[in-house]
Amino acid sequence: MGSRGHTLALTLLVVHLLLLTCSSHCSLVKVNKGLKVKRGQSAFLQEGDLQFHIPVQKDACKVEVVLNEPITQRVGKLVPQVFDCHYLSDEVKYVHNGCPLLKEDTIKLRLYRFTETETYMEVFTLHVDIVAPECNIIKMGPKSLHVSEFYGLSDAIDGNMVSFHYEKKSNLECTIHLSHQESHLPAHGQLVTGDPERATKRGDEPESFIYLRQQLDNKARALCKSEDCLKGLKLVTFTKVPCEDFLLIGIKYQHIDPPSPDVDYIAIRLDLKDTRSGSIYQSEQAWVPVRIAGAMPNQPPKPSFMSMFILEVDQFILTPLSTATLDAEDEETPKQLLVFNITKHPEEGFITHLSDHTRPVSSFTWLDLNDMLIAYQPPNSSHSQRRNYEVEVEVHDFFFEKSPSITMHTSVRNADTNAPRVSWNMGLSLLEGQSRPITWDQFQIVDNDNLNVVRVITVDGLLHGQLTVEKA
Repeated sequence: MGSRGHTLALTLLVVHLLLLTCSSHCSLVKVNKGLKVKRGQSAFLQEGDLQFHIPVQKDACKVEVVLNEPITQRVGKLVPQVFDCHYLSDEVKYVHNGCPLLKEDTIKLRLYRFTETETYMEVFTLHVDIVAPECNIIKMGPKSLHVSEFYGLSDAIDGNMVSFHYEKKSNLECTIHLSHQESHLPAHGQLVTGDPERATKRGDEPESFIYLRQQLDNKARALCKSEDCLKGLKLVTFTKVPCEDFLLIGIKYQHIDPPSPDVDYIAIRLDLKDTRSGSIYQSEQAWVPVRIAGAMPNQPPKPSFMSMFILEVDQFILTPLSTATLDAEDEETPKQLLVFNITKHPEEGFITHLSDHTRPVSSFTWLDLNDMLIAYQPPNSSHSQRRNYEVEVEVHDFFFEKSPSITMHTSVRNADTNAPRVSWNMGLSLLEGQSRPITWDQFQIVDNDNLNVVRVITVDGLLHGQLTVEKA
């Protein structure tokens, strides 16, 4: 009996030690099935889709949607940005924007587990499968929008191109929303109403001159920045319109920006609103295609020949990248909409965003690169010789075409100084009201002479807390 009790005690001890080890080293994610959403619609994250190895009553636990990764959430958005690990079935929702070009999406999430004395953090991704809806409100018709030439004008949008199928009820109000600022669509045209003035024959000029003058008039209208020179056309400036009116008011697509791909899109969102409660009963989004005759299929971006693709870095020093170091160009996509995806990370150190330099990123926008908000954090290890690393990136354009792999060479110079330096600064994560020790894992200082006599002095900050020093 004593031997059996001794064996049981040892077994319990081993299990307890394993649990303690797993709390700090094993993945906190228990189940990650991903999401399946219908194109243009939304889907709630259910309890069985995403679960964690954290009991409800034990520790505080939060999940954060990482926003500064533009290669994620490309055709949709997960809301809210921060939610509890033990979320409700109608709390966390992925909303698809109606894009027909991708069949999957990825969401980068950051999991925090807060105990009384420590913070555990884990980064993981949630996969989203995008499927064609079996029953949807917005349906594309047998006829598509078509522009016969550059700077041309399409026919008016009507029920043959797009239609709306929903149960007509007196308490349901159907509205179409247009938002170029949010969707950047159409990418190479604009929406107008009205009929353009037609070129007429002058005197004894040949018939071919009429067509040439009409082309010049079309180009002048397309490049016009005010309605004064649109000559019969009127810019669509409203952002919402009743569904019936959307198909009747004669909205046309005007091509204004060659070179462009042979397909552009108009992004629309349909909301069915319950007029009794004021709530949205159902919502759906879609991209209405516009065919552009004479245009080429979308071409991938390419590296800029003006960039060096070499980054010189001093040891331990966080160094921003610029477009002189890394750049790309695309004939159809404005530079500010290009996305750089890191396919090969440096062997040591990491690429980061200066909004939070303590965390690595795997993608960034050209806009942030141009604003010098993307940086390389060298490793915190000291070497006597120069070290060289390679970073490989792919550049994605607005319609998801990607460039061949681009290699950037990073060279870390060894420092020749006796001054103390901060070699590692990873910050702290904690809940309001908590305290955390600053350890060697978060903050490191190096000095060639005598590290023991180096003193750290607080000169700024501490707006919401205080630093204390424990006496040895």
